[in-house]
Amino acid sequence: MTNVICSSEIKKESANKKADKKSLLLDKLAQPGTETQKTDRKNVLKRRAVAKYITNGIVFPLINLHSSLEKSYWNTAKRCVNELLQNENTIIGRYCNNRWCIVCNRIRTARMINDYLPVIKKEIEEPHFVTLTIPNVPGTELRETITGMTRTIIKINSTFRHKKEYRLKGIRKLECTYNTTSNDYHPHLHFILAGEKAGQALINTWLHHYPAATRAAQNIKKADEGSLVELFKYSTKVVTGKNFTKQGNQIELKVHPAALDQIFGAMYGKRVFQAMGIKKLDLSEDIEEIQAQEIEGLVNAIEIYSWEQEVSDWVSPTGQLLTGCTANETYKIVKC
Repeated sequence: MTNVICSSEIKKESANKKADKKSLLLDKLAQPGTETQKTDRKNVLKRRAVAKYITNGIVFPLINLHSSLEKSYWNTAKRCVNELLQNENTIIGRYCNNRWCIVCNRIRTARMINDYLPVIKKEIEEPHFVTLTIPNVPGTELRETITGMTRTIIKINSTFRHKKEYRLKGIRKLECTYNTTSNDYHPHLHFILAGEKAGQALINTWLHHYPAATRAAQNIKKADEGSLVELFKYSTKVVTGKNFTKQGNQIELKVHPAALDQIFGAMYGKRVFQAMGIKKLDLSEDIEEIQAQEIEGLVNAIEIYSWEQEVSDWVSPTGQLLTGCTANETYKIVKC
């Protein structure tokens, strides 16, 4: 049975309207063909419909794996913005807060950029973007490897503090990708750190702990605002430019359910973002379960819209489409 958002929740959640306006930024991030110009906010819902359509196209193959995350996958497919309540010019929806959900990831990314980018710019002097890598590992070793990488960073940071030579001040992010050719996994760490010397010292010490890693695979460069934005884009790129190919008038999206499930399982319960030496930052990855958002261009009404994957849109009981999204005609999702 699907969850219906009852009208009694409207007053409770309407106080979140102003805060949730920040989430509008999410639809200008982490998507192919990003727009920077000002758009009608009703188009936000259309782009959200695209994200919902693609997310469901990815999640249902994950559900069919019957893994330990099956219940959580169902939560995304059947609950996340599955029902939208329109109260005049306000749209209220429930969100699943899962890492594989593109809808929630966009909200999460935008919120973290809005909240933390000003603090990072103020607190971190001479910011450098550092990437630490190790050789790829098979899926059976992924979770243990990620745990070991995190422990190594904690140990290095502790050693630096004890010797009082360097101080790691910044933000750490865990990320993992899948190599379709070699069928293995590439866990790695990104940092925004204060100072080039600290970054170089981190790389040198990392290579001492991981002698099989090559220096050429590590990276350090001056961070600009683009680097700061990139840091907050999420840990598992569920879809990337490499997954998209043009096939006639359609965009074909290739997904690898077993590999994604392996990554999500390995990272389950682990922190993706971690502040280092910046006490002001509480890098919470959670988003609110229920959000209310004012949308320009809506006809004032009280209505409940239900998601229909076949038409890639939310539909009222009378058959009215909410956004006019045509993702079902544009995207073809291919399971690999």
